[in-house]
Amino acid sequence: MFIGKKWKIESDSLNITLLRKVIRKPKDKLPYEDWEVEGYFSNVANALKGLVDLEVKETELKDLQTVAKKIDELEKLIDKALKGIKNATA
Repeated sequence: MFIGKKWKIESDSLNITLLRKVIRKPKDKLPYEDWEVEGYFSNVANALKGLVDLEVKETELKDLQTVAKKIDELEKLIDKALKGIKNATA
């Protein structure tokens, strides 16, 4: 399940995995996109909470307005991702 352009959630038989898109820049090769594991969770709800937690921490808690804006952006991304799942299964 993709959440915006830089996050996705995957699952296997044991975990829900939260991944962030990164750009790898090897010394002798061209840069390329890859996915980096940010955490393993027991369910999707906890993975989404983990995503919000990571993004809020990246604001460095500069001020309440910045944090509130980030949370609002994430809620919209999560809602969009969940609507995509509902539409795919309907």
